[in-house]
Amino acid sequence: MRSLVLGQFEQEIQAQIKTEAGRKMALKCEFCGKAPHFGNVISHANNTRRRRWNPNLKRVRAVVAGVRKQVRVCAACIRAGKVKKAA
Repeated sequence: MRSLVLGQFEQEIQAQIKTEAGRKMALKCEFCGKAPHFGNVISHANNTRRRRWNPNLKRVRAVVAGVRKQVRVCAACIRAGKVKKAA
């Protein structure tokens, strides 16, 4: 019985690690969800090309749910005080 409980616990931990690893890869703010925007750049000669505007993300050590954690947040969230930095 005990080994069964430990096996389930290990599976939950591994699933959580996989989801956290997937979240770290995205170019997305973990607080407000700001992501890249896409559009066109148009020159004076009316030449158009595709462009991608990325959010200004910073890696910050913050307190999330009482745990000190490294998160990627945009500069706007840091300035607005949405992120509580860890000491």
